[in-house]
Amino acid sequence: MEGNVVLLVDGHGLAYRAFYALPELSTKEGIPTNAVLGFANMLVKIMEDVSPRFVGVVFDAAAPTFRHEAFKEYKEGRRPTPELFKEQLPYIKKLADYLGLKVVVQEGVEADDVIAATALEASKLGYKVIILTADKDIFQILGEGIKVIRPNKGVSTFKEYDERVFIEEYGFPPTSFPDYLALVGDKVDNIPGVRGIGDKTARALLKEYKTLEGIYESIDEIKPSISEKLKEQKEQVFMSRDLVRLRLSNPLKIEDIEVRKPKPELFELLHGLEMRKLAERLSKSMNVKSEEMKSKDRSSESVFTVTPIEQLVKNDVVGIYWEGDGTYPQKFQIKNVTMCSDAGEVWSGSGEDFCSVVKVLREDATGKTLVLWGYKELCCALDSARDLRDHVWDVKIASYLLHPDRPPTIVDKRLSNEENASRLLAFYKEGKDSIESLGLQEVFHRIELPLSPVLADMEKKGIKVEVPQLVKLEAELTRRLQEINEEIEAVAGCPVNLNSPKQMSWLLFEHMKYPPIKKTKTGYSTDSEVLEALASMSILDRRVPALVLEYRELTKMLSGFVQPLIKSVDDSTGCVHTTLEQTSTGTGRLSSRDPNLQNLPMYGKWAETFRKSLVPHFDDGVFIAGDYSQIELRVLAHLSKEEKLIEAFEKGRDIHSETARWIFGENSGVPSEEQRRLAKMVNFGLLYGMGEYGLAKRLGISRKEAGELIKRYFDSFPNVKGYLEDSAARAKSEGTTRTLFGRIRPLNEVGTIGERGGNALERVAINTPIQGTAADIAKLAMIRVDEALRNYSKDAFLVLQVHDSLVCECSERIASEVEGILRESMEKVVNLDVPLKVEIKSGRTFAEI
Repeated sequence: MEGNVVLLVDGHGLAYRAFYALPELSTKEGIPTNAVLGFANMLVKIMEDVSPRFVGVVFDAAAPTFRHEAFKEYKEGRRPTPELFKEQLPYIKKLADYLGLKVVVQEGVEADDVIAATALEASKLGYKVIILTADKDIFQILGEGIKVIRPNKGVSTFKEYDERVFIEEYGFPPTSFPDYLALVGDKVDNIPGVRGIGDKTARALLKEYKTLEGIYESIDEIKPSISEKLKEQKEQVFMSRDLVRLRLSNPLKIEDIEVRKPKPELFELLHGLEMRKLAERLSKSMNVKSEEMKSKDRSSESVFTVTPIEQLVKNDVVGIYWEGDGTYPQKFQIKNVTMCSDAGEVWSGSGEDFCSVVKVLREDATGKTLVLWGYKELCCALDSARDLRDHVWDVKIASYLLHPDRPPTIVDKRLSNEENASRLLAFYKEGKDSIESLGLQEVFHRIELPLSPVLADMEKKGIKVEVPQLVKLEAELTRRLQEINEEIEAVAGCPVNLNSPKQMSWLLFEHMKYPPIKKTKTGYSTDSEVLEALASMSILDRRVPALVLEYRELTKMLSGFVQPLIKSVDDSTGCVHTTLEQTSTGTGRLSSRDPNLQNLPMYGKWAETFRKSLVPHFDDGVFIAGDYSQIELRVLAHLSKEEKLIEAFEKGRDIHSETARWIFGENSGVPSEEQRRLAKMVNFGLLYGMGEYGLAKRLGISRKEAGELIKRYFDSFPNVKGYLEDSAARAKSEGTTRTLFGRIRPLNEVGTIGERGGNALERVAINTPIQGTAADIAKLAMIRVDEALRNYSKDAFLVLQVHDSLVCECSERIASEVEGILRESMEKVVNLDVPLKVEIKSGRTFAEI
């Protein structure tokens, strides 16, 4: 997602680091500046590196917080704040404000708490969060979509932390960091640890037991010299953990911290502080100039030369940058187009003018390369752009292929169109060589570029929705939710907020005296696993937990699917027009948003009613869906060259039953359903790098039994074992994964590698080549299906892709032919050592496919 980076800055912490890292500096008038300069250089460098759309610079307030009230000695013993630092703090806040950044101070709340709450909220909303801080406390919220950057040496070098880096350094997950600080103490904030327990012991304990609760539950297993200290200081250690845990109740609104244009006072401040080099740096990186610099610019010749379009298009390579207008995709238009040559020749015109240019280029673009940002978006605005495919070089796609897990930063909307067009050309010069040297030509030219116009057509076509049917479903769900609420109140004898886990916990375990099953850090759990267990207990009144389960299911259906889909229907077309993101996943899979049509409910009467509202455009229309059967296992068979798997797929056998026969013994007869279930779970679990622990948890068996299953599997499939081990080792050695078609994924850029639950790097290294290859096959199939349907009939077209499944729409009179085209195109798109098999379904609504 472009423009989705949120940067949160610990203002006080960064300023202190700068103050002590740089020698004393001052202006001719004696104004101290070392903290201001160091702070500014660190902040500007990170902003240049990550190009955030949202920035919040958070400072501590002077007033005490709850921590001071809970622990009087909190932060006692710190040396007094230097006067020279105090003098600079107002300048630092002004600098951030003049840069166009939101400066935040919340009374009674520490900056770390504000940053943590905002980071987690932003991550939930799908933003990528970068936290710039000198403080370690923030490590505890590291997770998917959240990274921490800390100054490493002075103010010029930094270290980036995600979950993977943290776990490699500390040996336990970030969620255990408050437990770690409680054990070792925090001298900076004067928080006591356990006397006699140091860093090494604390890490070993948390690596084994994860939390303080885990440590004390297993206290008898710990050697006496340590356990006695823990027992003696139990109350204190839990108090310390409570102090270091960050409070998440005061998040900033993301829209309130969107970066604004720098203020004119910025350069006046910088020149007053005698920071002329910093002013020059900012003028270049932010396209903002002081009056002094503007004056100099007016006296010199511009680097761009306005050129007639007839002259400009004679260049072999041209950069094209435009601004878009209107709701994407159905009303999206191109406006304010700028074309630029490598020599600085520029032409600018309207969207209508550019249409004429495209017409000329369609007639003769021989030998030309059109470097642009977003070929899919161009095809969405101009149907004729499809014909330029062989001449387009899309920087957006290229930067994604080179760095699939990193947000693109080439285009900067704060720059002029001329400068952005020039930037695209500059990236092309280096990016072209990188695409070739890394072996990405096939993915770039054969898969991604041809796919862009296909996706644009699918987005514009959309899927028709029977809105009255959805409105009726909305009313039925609302009515049933009210009935459930009344039924529970009648049984409980009091009103209760069913959306509050805290109130549900009180109702079930305190008021109604159900037996607690699972405890969390905040109280007794009321998750679905607990509710299902309570609902199955014959000795209890099972109505309430069963009703709560139903309530949650219906609430998700109403607020998660029905209401968003109604809002997404375009009034002019009667359709939903999802955006199919081509450059948003690390594996190469497509994703869908606004609305997400790849994650529609599948099972149950409410899901069926919901899916019935998605209908064809034609009165006699039908949907035809082709679903690859076990494509990732077939890819594994091909990559591993495992003869047993290859033979089973070639002969069309049930792969899970065959696997069950091999791992449970070929003489055991026909495998039971339970054996087949276990074999299926092992098949798919190992694809995702699942180990003993994960498999045991998934299957509900012991780790020993899970380990035995895995051993039997690898004994039966030695080539699979060799491939998986070699794949992981090669990825670690080379630092990247690679699919069959050459798509790469640099491991050091994968934000989820540090996730909890084992060796995530190995899981990514094993799964990405397999899932990525399957994604590449599905994309190639889309291109082939689209071309075949275009050649066959205008009444047949693709409308959706859901990972391994392609959905077409056509008139019923040609359904049989379209089904044949779909199957043939998908099954013959690539040649593997095993056949690709496609299962076809058809129907008049999505409920039937």
